[in-house]
Amino acid sequence: MADREAAKLRMISSRFIPGALVVVVGGCATLQPTVRVGEAMDAVEKQTGERPAWLAPWDEAPPAWDGSSVLGVEEAVTLALRNNRALRADLEMIGQADADLVQAGLLQNPRFNLMAMLPDGGGRAMLRSAGFPIQALQELWLIPSREKAAAAALQEAILRVADRAVETAGEVKRVYTGIRYGQRAIELIQANMEIVEQARRQIQTQQASGKATLVEVNVARIRFLRLQSELMGMEAEYRGLKRRLLMLMGFATANDAWSVTPVHEIDEIFERPPSEEAMLSVAEAGRLDLQAAGWALAGAERRIELMRREGWPEVAVGLTFERSPAPRSQNPTIAGRAGNALVEGLRGDVPELGRASAFEPESRDIEWTVGPMIDFELPIFDWNQAQVAKSLHEYRRQRAELEARRQEIAANVRGTAIMYQQSCEQVQFFREAILPEVERNLEVVRESYRAGREEVTIFLQVQEDVIMTRLNALAFVRDALVQRAELEREVGGRLTPVVGGGDGIVPAASRVAGE
Repeated sequence: MADREAAKLRMISSRFIPGALVVVVGGCATLQPTVRVGEAMDAVEKQTGERPAWLAPWDEAPPAWDGSSVLGVEEAVTLALRNNRALRADLEMIGQADADLVQAGLLQNPRFNLMAMLPDGGGRAMLRSAGFPIQALQELWLIPSREKAAAAALQEAILRVADRAVETAGEVKRVYTGIRYGQRAIELIQANMEIVEQARRQIQTQQASGKATLVEVNVARIRFLRLQSELMGMEAEYRGLKRRLLMLMGFATANDAWSVTPVHEIDEIFERPPSEEAMLSVAEAGRLDLQAAGWALAGAERRIELMRREGWPEVAVGLTFERSPAPRSQNPTIAGRAGNALVEGLRGDVPELGRASAFEPESRDIEWTVGPMIDFELPIFDWNQAQVAKSLHEYRRQRAELEARRQEIAANVRGTAIMYQQSCEQVQFFREAILPEVERNLEVVRESYRAGREEVTIFLQVQEDVIMTRLNALAFVRDALVQRAELEREVGGRLTPVVGGGDGIVPAASRVAGE
């Protein structure tokens, strides 16, 4: 009996195990977060020219800066892309989306249940299984749709992180420009304070000899105090911007004993930006957040199909078996079998095959029933119609947000281009018209002062006017540099498209159209 039972179990196992291996092998998948991060790095390099070192850990120790160290803008951008903690946190979104993609392609685990029913009065229990195992078939039509939706979400995550890196690089450039302006402005204010202090001492000498009044002395002194207050505010702003840049570079606790590349109100060179149509074209192709919005729209469209398929009836198949119960054995022990042999010996009977003796256990027939089973859902009330409607609304929302983002980018490109052009024109106007005029006036006053026709106070006032004019011109230089960095951000990283820079990440619209 035991041999027949074991043979049936071997037969069931031989039919089940190969199918189970196919399911297990088909469900295996590999996580590739490093490859996905590499795609984001490629996109950032294409748009900014800087390749972030995201596959290496960030720098724990800050650089050993001294008072003479000069930090360049390229170095600042490189450090920020590598060490910015908020950017590093966003990188984990790529790993999460990659895990979701792998999970979307996995089959559900097969289910197995076993039921044992004990007969009244003892005996062999009845065994029954509703599935050995049972496997849901709806995975066959859900997995492709789930994978498409998850793939779109992964591409969106890659582009969102890359766009955040482009934004961080732009912010570094803007803050760096503010530091350059502050560094030069402090020099000009200090030079102006020296001139005002010279004028104050000269007027004070004249006042002692009766050639100037106390009011004139007080006016010069008040002017010096106002410049001192302006210097204090400029130094505080300068230190604050340096701290801001340190935070962007991931060294918020580092010292600020460093300087930046000097800027000059006369020598700084500005490039003429491309035409408005060209910049709008570059922005349309280069804005990574716009591409990410396109992938979000594609994902919403694919979720519509997924929700529709989830409304299909759930079907599961498996293998069912049942073993019938058997009555309790009268004497299954060794002592019982020995008793049977003793009785037969006393009778003098020769034991015959198949003849029961007084203590022989009753014949126990175990019957197995094995066959396939199917579990089928009747979609009478819920066929996922509400979730389908919800996904349709989500698709329309994503489409409207994509168009709104496109409109916003176009408006920002045009507005920033106007401000950049205006700042460049102001710089040019100061360089070609105002500064030459005040410098010629300074030469006239200097000659008059040397000839004794002008007082020293007038000469010092004209000198102060030259410095203040330079400070005003420097402010427009700062505005032009900031607006240029902002314009680069608005078009996606560079004002001109990259030639021969590789394909990068194909925009969502191209991939959806090609499928």
